[in-house]
Parts: sequence; structure tokens; C-alpha cells
Amino acid sequence: MGQVYRARDSRLGRYVAVKVLPPAFSTDPERLRRFEQEAKAAAALNHPNIVAVFDVGTTEDGAPFIVTELLEGSTLGHRIRNERLPVRSVIDYALQIVRALAAAHERGIIHRDLKPENIFVTRDGVVKILDFGLAKLMDVPKAKPDEKTATFTPAGTLPGVIMGTVGYMSPEQVRGLPVDHRTDIFAFGTILYEMLACKPAFRAATDADTQASILREDPPPLSATNASIPRPLEQIVWHCIEKEPQHRFQSASDIGFNLQAISATSSLSGFAVNAPLLLKSRRRLLAIVAILGALALAVMASLAYQSLVPPPSPKYQQLTYQEGVVASARFLPDGQTVICAARFNQGNQVYSIRLDSFGLRSLGIEANQILSVSSKGEVAVLESARRLVGATQVGALARIPLGGGAAKTILNDVQAADWSPDGAALAISHFIPDKHVYRLEYPIGKVLYETAGWIGQLRLSPDGRFIAFTDHPTFGDGQGYVAVIPAEGGNVQHVTRSWGDLQGLAWHPDGDVWYTATDFGFNYSLYAATRAGKNHHVLAVPGGLILNDIASSGRVLVNHFIERTVIMVSTQKNREELNLSWLDNTEFFRFSNDGQQLLMGDESDISGSRHASFLRNVDGSPAVKVGDGDGIALSPDGEWVLSRIPPDQLVLLPTGAGEPRRLVDPSLTSNTSHSSQPAIRADLPADWFPDSKRFAYIADDHRTHLLDLDGHDVALTPEGTTGYLVTPDGQHVLVRSGGGTFDLFPVSAGVTVPLPFLLADDSPVRFTADGKDVYVKTRENGGLSVYRVNLSTGHRTLFRHFHAARGNLANDVGTVDVTPDGTGYAYGFRQSSSALYVVDGLK
Repeated sequence: MGQVYRARDSRLGRYVAVKVLPPAFSTDPERLRRFEQEAKAAAALNHPNIVAVFDVGTTEDGAPFIVTELLEGSTLGHRIRNERLPVRSVIDYALQIVRALAAAHERGIIHRDLKPENIFVTRDGVVKILDFGLAKLMDVPKAKPDEKTATFTPAGTLPGVIMGTVGYMSPEQVRGLPVDHRTDIFAFGTILYEMLACKPAFRAATDADTQASILREDPPPLSATNASIPRPLEQIVWHCIEKEPQHRFQSASDIGFNLQAISATSSLSGFAVNAPLLLKSRRRLLAIVAILGALALAVMASLAYQSLVPPPSPKYQQLTYQEGVVASARFLPDGQTVICAARFNQGNQVYSIRLDSFGLRSLGIEANQILSVSSKGEVAVLESARRLVGATQVGALARIPLGGGAAKTILNDVQAADWSPDGAALAISHFIPDKHVYRLEYPIGKVLYETAGWIGQLRLSPDGRFIAFTDHPTFGDGQGYVAVIPAEGGNVQHVTRSWGDLQGLAWHPDGDVWYTATDFGFNYSLYAATRAGKNHHVLAVPGGLILNDIASSGRVLVNHFIERTVIMVSTQKNREELNLSWLDNTEFFRFSNDGQQLLMGDESDISGSRHASFLRNVDGSPAVKVGDGDGIALSPDGEWVLSRIPPDQLVLLPTGAGEPRRLVDPSLTSNTSHSSQPAIRADLPADWFPDSKRFAYIADDHRTHLLDLDGHDVALTPEGTTGYLVTPDGQHVLVRSGGGTFDLFPVSAGVTVPLPFLLADDSPVRFTADGKDVYVKTRENGGLSVYRVNLSTGHRTLFRHFHAARGNLANDVGTVDVTPDGTGYAYGFRQSSSALYVVDGLK
């Protein structure tokens, strides 16, 4: 931007820095605007951690200049490159930076170019933020009547213009989208990472590669570079560099609060000693040293003794013994009674259980879930529940008096609810169908938080000041965080890392949030998180463990369950359905072209890897592991399995001899001019072309793409038109447009063929071998129906209705496939069994 000189202010007798825009640049309107903008932005701020501006003016030859305080020291970038900063120094510098950002953001100014080279550390350790040349003015709060303010007229940024420094830009900056103060929070997170790791968070061979990394990748774990980094400090980094702005810290002040908490807990404890008094008395000094030594020995002895004595084992009390599934349970206010919603022998019933006796007592209430029990003796339940996508399930919220009486419906489309401590109001997770968003409301009608993802569970703290909830960024996907928000409204704070799935949530009497979570499979374990984001493991058992409630005494109510996928297959040779289940969590299966094999993708601990692909003959012989990743498509010639390694890598696995072939990441080979970089959607399969040389898949740019075995990728459809089923002749792909209509989209030459006979609720399964008909599935009559639809006449024939009627242990059918010749089928459903326990002695 300019040249900086050391100068002496002859009037005040001090040295200053003078930043001058050279005459050659003074005629450049853009440089001149940014130079003036830097002066005005910095002058509008008066903070010890922001460089002070003393004066502005123009030289005799017309070059604008800024006079600022003279800083002696080095940039933070220079410090990072030449030494590993102690963790305590990192926290100190970070606190100074966020305090400066908080002051700037409060005045409506965002920096937009925060990086180590724009942060100066003076010789006495004071941090100063420099260079507001790219600053942007947001809505500035009005000044108080007696407050002097600097006028500052911002210049707008055109949409799509990328502003900032590669490597420190937020994802929204990379995409050229509008930005707010949270873009500075992302940049701060990258700087904090670099201070701890001594290397940038995002750096690749080229600027384009670095930008792609910012959009799609996470930096390596900090623990891999510096094992001494406190876990809470690492969590602050991850929370700052979330890809979506709404998932980051929402203010610099919140970051400062968390950093201050870490600083306080990691500071050295000891006695405050007056040195001059000690010098007067050698005996007093020796006495204090002796006392300190004795205390240290006592502490060491106590710790040594504690390390030799194992902690007391938890005590378990089983409450239910019936075969079936417990959906949810809660303690009553007395702490000695539990009520649960369960599916045993009579549908979804509500039961009560006394801890000092045996057996269940039916309350004569039908409900899908117990959501909350109030201090006034009312129960909030979920009725008429229906599944939306994945783990999202909503129904009618109703309140029922425990003493007897009819249920009163309050509101539809509710996922979760919890009573306030006084029993006067409810906090709810509310799905809004017309906007397709979830809202956290407390009380009902007052929106505290809204997300395009979903809110799974929520609980009010015992003092009523905070609400904890599971925050899932992607609609229907279990991946998410435990979050906390003030009950009166405010910023959402994620207090855990991102988990693969979260199921249970409750406040412990000590003020921590306890939850059950897993990264993959169904091995949920129990964890605890403080409001400052410090997490620790509490309990793990074989099988799954779901937290239901915690009593005021600290007793924990958990649901222990065993769950697996069941795959039933019927073929022309074996009409009687054969159970071909393999491991515990088969995500997808598909017949081979000859109908003699099933390709299965499994996410399981048992497999030895997070994701594995298997082939199993329909005669029931053992499955054979093909390789890692989710198997999503078997080539027509049977030689290759297309496998997806999350989040978006595609790998070809040979079914016979040979080595796996990692295909080039589609985001780096796209021949489209579309601004977003496509990656394969994690929730959909793909389909091969008849020649086994390429396949169609749906990318996250909401288009259908074609990818060949050499990694050459091309977008086939316009944005908003997606599908993956390839016709048997390879000339078309069956797609659905944004309006919900279906078409056969030409692969090369030809015209689009409308398919008006396919309905909005239809999900295509596969084409018949001759390509004249297509099998579609649709939910109806409490199960899943598969129809065969003729593409010319629209004639619709019911192929089969699938319903997992397996007593109390089965869930609805989720996946189905038909053999290409139409003589066989396969379908899968989840099978569960669970028991309720009370656990004492957990910490």
C-alpha cells in the first residue's frame, strides 16, 4: 500500500511512523481509496491493541500520508517463522488480538485482511493490529451525545470480488460472498493455529489449491505438531475455523471469554509474597520455603495414594427386562420414579417404574417419546411422530397431567421439548415446513436460534439460565455438536467437537452438559462438557449407550441397546427370503448385473476400518471384503467397485487381482465454469454406464456429473437438475429438476424426454434390463412400496410392499433393490433391542 518512514515529530519531541502513498500510486483511484479508508478506519478506533493514528495529510508533491505511533519490535509472522512461541505467550497474544477485534466490531468495522504480517508485537509484548486498507464498515451503533466520533464513509464491494490474503481468507471470502465480522473470526482462528503449529493452517502448491483447501479441508490436528497444546485451546481453533459462519464463535468477545478461562486455569498457583519484607527476615523466608515444601510433599503423597487406589466402579440397576425398545425415559421430580415410552407388546406405551421395586406399570398413555417432566407434575410427550429425513423426526407436542387426565395437543412439527425449572414454559425444537428450517424457541413463539440443519435434543439448565441442544449443520445427518445458548437469547457456543452422531443430552447437577455420542457405528459412549468447552470421557460399554436423564442426586438414566441392519433377499432360485446380513451397519446394497451378488457398504467397528465394501453371493456364502470405503456401485463387467471414502474421495476397488485406483478429486478436474467446486454427495449412490468406463453421480453443486476412469470430470446437467440412474443403452440419465419433475436427460446428442408419469414422492431404484420400465419406491401404508412404471404409457404396477413386521424389534424398511431381470429383490431394515438402567457413581 505504501512506504513507511521513521520520523521525528518536532512539535511534541517524539518519534513517529509516516506511511506515504508514492506519487505513482496516488493517481490510482482504488489505491487512494484504500489508503484513505485505512486512515479513517484506524482513526475511528481508540484501543491499545490497534495502531494509533495521529495525523493525515498530503506532501508537497501530492502524495497522501498517515502519521501513526512508531512501533519497535517485529511482526507476528516474523516471530512465528523464527521461534516456537510458548503456549502462555500464544494465549496472551490471542487475548490482545480478540480484544482489538471486539473493539473494531463494536464500531462496525471488520478488518478483512487479518494475517500474521498485519499484527505487530512490540518489544514489551504489546500486540498491535495494523493495515485497515481492506476494512469494511458494517452498521455502526449511534454514538452517545458526548462521544467524539470519526466520520467514515465505506465503499461497497461488488458481489463476487475476492478481498483478502490467500491462506487467511474465510470460505465466504474465497467464494466472493458478502462477509461480516465472522470473517475476521475465521482469520483469527488460522493465526491462532499458526502460532501453535508453527505452520499455516491452509497452504498448498498454488493459490487455487489453497483456496480449495479452505473450502473443503481441515488442517492437520494440532496435537500432531505440539502435544503440549491444551485441548480447550485446540477446540477454540476448530470453533473459529468452521466452514459455515453460523457455526463459528459469533463474537470476538466470546473467544476472549474462553481464552481468559484457559489462561486462568493454566496459570501457576501459589502464595502472593511481598519481596521487601522477605529480605528483612531470612528466618521468615526459610519458614515459608519449608511450608511450601511440606505442602508440596503432602500434595505429592496424596496424588500418589489416589493413583494407587482405583476409583469406585459404577453401580448398575436394570429397570426393564422385556423384549422391545425403550424410546425415551425421564426421572420424576422425586428422583425415585422413572417414566418411559417403550414399544414392548402393546405399541408405543408410557410406563412408570419405581427404583425400590420391580416391574412396569402402564399409565394408559400412548406416545412415541417422553420429552420432559415438569416440576408441576405434567409430562410433555411426542405423539403421531413421523420421520422426515435421516434422524429428523417430528410430531405433535402434547402435555399430560401425571395425576390423570386427557392429553392436550400444543403444537405440531416438534422434534424435542423441555420444561423450564418452574414448569411454566417450554423450550422446543420446532420444524418450519414452508421454510424448511429448524428453530429453537423459548418460550414457544420466541425464536432464539434458526438453522437450515436441524436441532435434535434440548435441555434447560437446572437454574434456567442456559439451554443445551444438539446442533446438526446438515438436515437429516446425525453429525453435529453440543451447543449452549443463554435462555434469554444471545450467541450460540459449541462446547464439543464435531461428532459423527449425537443421541442423548442432559445437564449434570455440577453444571456440566453430559451427552452420548459416536464418530461412527452405534458404539455411543457417555461424555461431559463444561460451558468453557472442556470435555472428558465418562463411560463406555459394549453396544450402544444413550443418555436419557440425570437426577438432582447425580444418578444417571441410560438406555443400553444393540442395533444392526437386517438384509432379506429373495431370488428366482430361492423364493423363501434369506437373511444375508453381514456386519452391524450396512449403509447401502445393490445387486450385480446378473443378480447373483450383492454389493454392500458397511460402517462398522467390526470391519476393522471405518468404512468397508463387501460382495456377497445371494446363495448365502460368506461375504468377501473388497476394500475400504462405502461401496456404492458395481461395474457392469463386475471388475470394479466404485467406493466413496468420506467426505468426497472416489476410489476404484478391483473385485479380483489388482490395486485400488484413487480417482482424481472431482473438485480439481471439473471442466465446468461453475464457481463452486463439486464433490460427490455423501448421501447418494452412483451408476455405471454399460461400457464400465465411466459413471454418473450427483455433486454438491446440485448437478449431475460424469466421471471416467482417468478422473476426467464434466458437469452434465444445469444447476438444480440431478440424478444418477443411467439407462441401459447409456444414452440418458434419469434426473429430477428443481420443480420436482422427472426427465431423461441426454448424455450427448438428443433431446430431454419428460417423464410425467413419475410422481413427486417417487424415488427411482433401477431400470429394467430392456430400459422400457423403471422401478420406483415410495413410502405408503406404514412401509415401503416398489412400483414398476412403464416409461411410454405410465402404467404403474405394484411390484411389492415391504414392511418390517418383526414384532417389537424392527424399524421401517429403509433400502430396497430389484434384480435387473425383475425376478428377485432385497430390502433392509434396522433391528434393535434395548434395556433401561440407572447408574450410580459416575463422574
